[in-house]
Amino acid sequence: PRASRMEAERLSNREALLERISSGCHELDGPKAVGVSASLAQLDSPVRICLVGLGRAGAFHMQSLRFVGARVAQLVCVVDTNLELARRTATEFAASDCVARATLEEVMADVALAGRVDAIIIASTTDTHYGLCKLALSASKATFTEKPISHHAEEVDEVICLAKAARVPFLVGYQRRCDRNFRALRDLIADGALSSEPGRHGVRVIKCTSRDNPRPPEEYLRTSGGIFHDMLSHDFDMIHFLTGEIPDEVF
Repeated sequence: PRASRMEAERLSNREALLERISSGCHELDGPKAVGVSASLAQLDSPVRICLVGLGRAGAFHMQSLRFVGARVAQLVCVVDTNLELARRTATEFAASDCVARATLEEVMADVALAGRVDAIIIASTTDTHYGLCKLALSASKATFTEKPISHHAEEVDEVICLAKAARVPFLVGYQRRCDRNFRALRDLIADGALSSEPGRHGVRVIKCTSRDNPRPPEEYLRTSGGIFHDMLSHDFDMIHFLTGEIPDEVF
């Protein structure tokens, strides 16, 4: 009877989670949500941000900055090799105290300007991430970078070691971890809703399919490394996120 009640409760939880996934209403709740709300409420001043790269990825981050608002994040500097675009963006998007520069090196060399930057978002072309991460972390700036850090494992390790030494926040843009449907699926797996064996998550096969929508421009494809280098890391990250496991072998 006790086992029957536990099974009934497990199935009930599974149905509830499936309903939340299908209805698209799975939101961050509980202590985590309270912590996030409290953190935002306690902000004495906005996080001052330098955005590097105003192309495809940069546009997404601009949209996010607009969404959170100036009380949370203030854009103080935009960087792009197209300096005219950077100047236009600084004028159109931000207040008069937002400045434009052609390179992050210029920002860091300007002591007064660098002192105004709390965090750096790296949204430039894939082949520039490694060098820009090193520059930002060496300046002890909180850093968000689009993936991948690099196509070379030794360079990834170097950047991770640098982030640990700098003791500042460092985040790579695997945004699927924040998607409410993926989070709901992870909860489903963690609760054992897919397993008939207690203590096991029940997952045997995960099928991943990557698509890049909308179709990226040709200029982007020249430096992205292709869809496998550029997108498949999301799938590897989701396998780890959903199961809590890492691969024993890649072939």
